[in-house]
Amino acid sequence: MAETTPADGSAAKQRAAAAAFCVNLPLSAVKIGVGVATGSHALVADGVHSLSDLIGDVAVFLAVRWGDAPPDENHPFGHGRFEALATVAVAGLLLLVAFGLAWDVAAHLAGEPVAGPVGEAALAVAALSIVVKEGLFRWTIRVARRTRSAALAANAWHQRSDALSSVVAVAGIGLAMLGAPAFDAIAALVIAVMLAHVAWRHGWPAVEELADTGVAARDRAAITAALEATPGVRGCRDLRARRLGPVVSADVSLFVDPAITISEAHRIAEAARAAALASVESLGDLVVHVEPLDHADGPAATEAPLRDDLIGPLEAVWAPLAGPDVLAEIRLGYLDDGLVVEAVMAPGVALPSETIAELRRRAAHRLPRGARLAFLSVVEAAR
Repeated sequence: MAETTPADGSAAKQRAAAAAFCVNLPLSAVKIGVGVATGSHALVADGVHSLSDLIGDVAVFLAVRWGDAPPDENHPFGHGRFEALATVAVAGLLLLVAFGLAWDVAAHLAGEPVAGPVGEAALAVAALSIVVKEGLFRWTIRVARRTRSAALAANAWHQRSDALSSVVAVAGIGLAMLGAPAFDAIAALVIAVMLAHVAWRHGWPAVEELADTGVAARDRAAITAALEATPGVRGCRDLRARRLGPVVSADVSLFVDPAITISEAHRIAEAARAAALASVESLGDLVVHVEPLDHADGPAATEAPLRDDLIGPLEAVWAPLAGPDVLAEIRLGYLDDGLVVEAVMAPGVALPSETIAELRRRAAHRLPRGARLAFLSVVEAAR
């Protein structure tokens, strides 16, 4: 099977939203028109439900169109949140429709006489709606799962709720035709409750996404497992992950051996990042920060002086004992135990052990405030 590209997925989502619009436009008009003509509160409620689907289709289409746009200067993390905004908008619309329907039906049951039996046309339209909306749901949810679109999934379940509300309408209309007209209005009330449930089911996760709520524990565990399985990674911490539309964006700190070079640490970080992206399908971006294993949050990491403040005092200690021209390089290591200083000699130069011991003693006392010497080593330059 050919791999689905982001462009293919975006086009599929837009087609699904557009198709739903083309179905819901005439269907809502027929339901409301026949419901009014036959006096069926249940069919009118079902038609209003389809009308809210119509508005949701427009919102989802625009959100998918904008949400799949690539990152730009003003949106460096992409436009995935547009889908969450559309989902919240659809959910809010559903809640308003549900409240309005419930209020109208309750007022009707409490204050007006129940009308006579509704016509067969209302029953036929409600039954047709079940078939049409269930088919639309099945197609839309397949596209939503394939493209991992929360907004399209919410809209798909909106279609399914419309099909279920048509089932309730059929039951209410059928009972009304059998001589229990109050059930038509009761069916409309049940549809309102169903609408509110669907709104909460899909709206709240979208609100959590907009509030940067972290991803589920199983997703964090999968990312951690992929990172820690990478050779050279000695552990990880501070994993933060959030959803941006259909993908997860995360950042993490990795521990590596403090004695390795920066380039090796960078290579390990890149390998760990690639492993996590390959192992966790929903992971779209991962920022990796590298830390030496024995260097976390201690004073050496946050308070010790930088190189420019250390080289002068170290050279001032070095010159009187060993001479000004024998030092080729000074390497610094910041560990929780303190500073590790490695003095690299010029080629062909060697110092006696007594001089090295004196260098360590003097350096420990001459370092600036906030610096503590853990170890000083003197090594010969590579030939």
